[in-house]
Formats: sequence, C-alpha cells, structure tokens
Amino acid sequence: MRHDAERPESNRLITGAPIPGLWIQVLATMRANAFTCLSLAEVRAEAPHILIVSPTAEVARACFADLLDSADPVTGTRATDEFITIMTAEEVVPADVAAGTWVFLPHRQDGWTELETTSARVRAALVKENTVRERAEKLTLIEYGINLWLWAEPPSSGGDPVCHAGELISWESAWALSDTSDNLSKTEAPRDSDSAATRPPIYFGLPDVLRSRRRDA
Repeated sequence: MRHDAERPESNRLITGAPIPGLWIQVLATMRANAFTCLSLAEVRAEAPHILIVSPTAEVARACFADLLDSADPVTGTRATDEFITIMTAEEVVPADVAAGTWVFLPHRQDGWTELETTSARVRAALVKENTVRERAEKLTLIEYGINLWLWAEPPSSGGDPVCHAGELISWESAWALSDTSDNLSKTEAPRDSDSAATRPPIYFGLPDVLRSRRRDA
C-alpha cells in the first residue's frame, strides 16, 4: 500500500501528461467483465436520475464525456437535462435530491486538496439523508477519480487496495462504462480541446444492478 505522504497534491485538473499504459490495460480488463462494467444503455435503464457533483463544467466533461454526450445536457456550472444534472457542492441540498438518484461525487482521496474536504462533507450529508429515506427512495453514492491515475496503484496480481489518510480505495467497488469511445488510446500530451479524453472513467461505489449481478452469479 502507498501512504498518504506519497500522494501528489493538486489544486487543479491535470491534463498535460499522458496516461500510463497500465491504466489502459486496467480499463480494458474492467470493460471486458460484466461484473465491472455497465453500458450507457444500462445506466439509462437503471438510474432514475443522475446528479454529478463537480467543481467546474470542465471537470464534469473530463470525467463523464460519453455519458454527457449521450444525454445532451445544457452546458454550464449548473446544467441539467431530463436525466442528468450537474451541480457544484455548494448547490447540493440533500433533501431535494430526487428519489433513487445516482450521485457522482469527486473521490475523497483524489489529491485535489481543496476539493477533498468539501466532497467528504457533501457525502456525509447525503449519507445522513439516506438514513431517513425509504428503501426505494435511497440515493446511490458513487465516487469518481479526477487525478486518480496520477497517484493510485491499479489492482495488481493480488488486487491490493491503495491506502490514503487511513481510507482504503477498494477495487472491489470499482466499475467503468463498457461502451465508451476509444479515447484512452491517446498517449500523447493532450491539446486543450482533448482534455476530456485524458481522464479514466473509473467509478467507485456499486449501483444495485451490479450488486445484484454479482450476487446472482
């Protein structure tokens, strides 16, 4: 396991470095496994609504390009269509989040120093909100890595998790979209217009459809 002191810190979305080849292989493996991937069609069929909590529209685009392209949401800091809403952490009111929503939060240990405390606070508020909701109305909380591939160790032969600030980043809860475009084949430093293509779409936190799939198997 790596320790928190070894993690690089950042206050920005890092787009000027190529993706390590080992991450491309990790994603390929996840996408080839029915237990660690969902298609865009499956996400739309299973999620009543999606809320993306993001500090900027750039970050949302970088981490959810394929999903956003499939939904054609309105652009902006607070964007919405009938299926996807994008908000900053400050705009989120847990009691107002629609029943059954899949909430995507920046990973609490991602190295984005100014965002970690905020993301942890919002998650705690959403967890508290879940405790008073009926089962059918509960929210599904999923975290996504912004600069994840710069510091986290991918699952190796033993599938070891990464430990930062005492928290395990468990690959048992990781999944990816299976039918995204082949953006990760790009290994050169991206142009500004290509920045969205450089983020690995790995999410942590299993929606019910993947939990059921694993249990039934």
